[in-house]
Amino acid sequence: MSLEHPDETQAAQPSGAVATRARQRSRRGLIVAAVVVVLFGSSASVWWIASQARTPEQRASNAAAPPPSRITGKVSDQQLVERMELTGKVETAARTTITGVQPQGTSRAVVTALPAAAGKSLKAGAVVAEVSGRPVLLLPGRFPAYRDLKAGDKGPDVQQLQRALQPLYGTAVNGTYGPATVDAVRKLYVAAGYEAPAGQGQSTTGGSGSTSGTARGGGASAGGGTAPRGGAETDGGTRAAPGANGTGGANGTGGASAPPARGPDTPPAAGPAKPGELLPAAEVAYVSALPATVVQVTAAVGDAADKPLVVLGSGGRQVRAALSADQRTQLRDLPADAVIRFGTGPYEGREGTLGSLNSPSDGKSGDQQGKSGGQDGAATAGTGAAAGTGAGTGNGSGTAGGQHEALFVPTGAEAKEGSAQQISVELRRSPKGALTVPVSAVWTDLGGSSTVTVTEGGKERNIPVEVLFTHEGLSAVHALDENLAAGQTVVLVRRGSPAGGGADGGSGGASGGTDD
Repeated sequence: MSLEHPDETQAAQPSGAVATRARQRSRRGLIVAAVVVVLFGSSASVWWIASQARTPEQRASNAAAPPPSRITGKVSDQQLVERMELTGKVETAARTTITGVQPQGTSRAVVTALPAAAGKSLKAGAVVAEVSGRPVLLLPGRFPAYRDLKAGDKGPDVQQLQRALQPLYGTAVNGTYGPATVDAVRKLYVAAGYEAPAGQGQSTTGGSGSTSGTARGGGASAGGGTAPRGGAETDGGTRAAPGANGTGGANGTGGASAPPARGPDTPPAAGPAKPGELLPAAEVAYVSALPATVVQVTAAVGDAADKPLVVLGSGGRQVRAALSADQRTQLRDLPADAVIRFGTGPYEGREGTLGSLNSPSDGKSGDQQGKSGGQDGAATAGTGAAAGTGAGTGNGSGTAGGQHEALFVPTGAEAKEGSAQQISVELRRSPKGALTVPVSAVWTDLGGSSTVTVTEGGKERNIPVEVLFTHEGLSAVHALDENLAAGQTVVLVRRGSPAGGGADGGSGGASGGTDD
C-alpha cells in the first residue's frame, strides 16, 4: 500500500507549464523582429531604386555639355616695367695699399706709429704711417713714386709732386726740382712734425763724412749714400704685391734713386745740403684723389713693416653688388637710357649709373661701361685693379671669390663705407602707345601669330598683336591691324566652347579675370 501526497503533485504541474509558455513567447518575439527587418530592408531598396530612376529627358539633360562660360580681363595702358632688384655695399671707388719698405742698411723695417685709424679721412700732407721713425706722407697723384727725387731732377714724377704741392704752397709746375720745390718739400715735412731730409749727400753742418740729423732718425749720408731709413711704397691702386725688400719701383729699385736727369739749376756738388733737397720715394704715398678714407689698418705698432700697413679708399663712392650669370648678361645688354635708382640705404631715392661689370673669367679686368669716371683719372675700379681713365676706358676691378659683380656709381654726398644699399635697375619698359594685357589673353597659333579676343556687346573679334615682352603674368602688346584700347574686355579662358581664332590655344590662367 502506497501513500500519496496530492499537494506536492499539484504544485509541480504548474511550474512546468509556465516554462513552456515562456519559450513560446520568446519564439514569437524573434519571428516578429525578423519580419520587421525584412520589411524595412525592402522599403529601403524600393526607395533607392526609385531615386535612381530618370526619365529620358532627364538623362539627356545630364549628358549635355555645360553652358558656355568664359573668364575675361581688361586691357590697360599702364607701362609694363621689368626691374632687377639687387643688394650691394658702399665702398670707395679706388683702393691704394701702403706697404712698408725695408730701410737701406738695416735688416728689417719696423712700424713705429700708425696715426691713421680706420674710418679717418686724410687730406694732402697727412701722415699715413711711420716706419723706423720716418713718415709716410700722403699726396694726390696718378702713379706711385718710383725713385728718390733730388734737387735738379726733371721728369713726370717731379711734375706730379709739384701739382700736389701747388694747392698747399703755391709751387709752380715746371717739371724741375728747383729751389721753390725744395722749399715746399721742407714745409711739407715741418707741417707733419718731421725734419726734411737733405739732398746731395751733403751734411747740414758742412762736416764732411757726417750724416745729416733728422727729427726722428733717417736722412742722407755723406758720399751720396743714404743712412738707414724707413718708409713705405704704394701699389698705385693696383693691389699688386711689392717686390722683396722694398723693390718694385722703376727699374726694380723701389726706394733707391735712379740716375736723375740734371737741370741747369742743379746745386753744386760741394757745400752744405739743405733740408728739402731730397724726397725719398719711400716717404711719399700718392693716391688718385683726396681726401682719402682709411679703409683698413692691417699692421700694428712694433710689427715688421715690410708688408701691407694701411688700405686707403679714394675717388668718391660706388656700390658693389653680387650678380648671377644671367643677371650679368641682362646688365651687359642694358639700354643706354635705362634708369638705375637706389632704394633702402644711404642713397635712397637717388639715381646712379652702371660703372662696370666683372666676372670670374675677367681676371683683373672688367667690362667698363664708360658711363662715369673718377676724379683725376680714377674710374670706378675697385679693389684688385688699377683705376681707369676719366673717360671710362680703363679696366674694372677683379672679382672676389670668383663671383660676378656690378659696380654702380651713385650721385650725391658720400656715404659710410660698408653701408648696405638696395639697387633697382630698370631692364625694360614698354614704349609709349603699347598696351598691357594678362598673359593668358594672348592666343598663339602653330604659325607663331598672336591674337587677343575682344568681347563687346555679346560679340567677339580677334585682333592680331605683336608681343613686345612678358613680365610677371602680363604681356606688353602692340595691335597690328585693328584698334585695341585701354578698358576693353579680352577673353582669357573659355569653358564649353572653343575660342574664336585660337581653339584651345591659350593658356588656362585666370589671374585677374572675371567670370561672365
